[in-house]
Amino acid sequence: MHSRRAFSDTNSLQDANYNGLLWALDSCHAHHLNRVILAIDDATLPNVILRTKVWSNFRCQYAEIMTRLKKLEWWRVMKEDRSTNTWALLIAQSVIKGGYYQSYVAKGAPLWLRDLFEGEEVVPCV
Repeated sequence: MHSRRAFSDTNSLQDANYNGLLWALDSCHAHHLNRVILAIDDATLPNVILRTKVWSNFRCQYAEIMTRLKKLEWWRVMKEDRSTNTWALLIAQSVIKGGYYQSYVAKGAPLWLRDLFEGEEVVPCV
């Protein structure tokens, strides 16, 4: 599954990353994805979740994130380098550079994106 959402009126990259994480968690719950690995390319958010006592200035954000994580059956959080997830970066850039602000979940992915993902599809074993 993949999608995009533009966050207007965001004051900082940190706020955008936080809002993006909340949106992703809400989306996982809405799509009944109960076992999730969150690979985040932000340096702060994994620490806020995993090292709460050290990152106590983020108590409010931690509480909001945990409210959503508790809706999932199982989850893991890890720091991921941006370069290891090229497709996510291309989706994000399509909002900024391409001006595609509307989510495409309901009407389907754009053609350029479908073509990219077709090369990564795994053929199921019979």
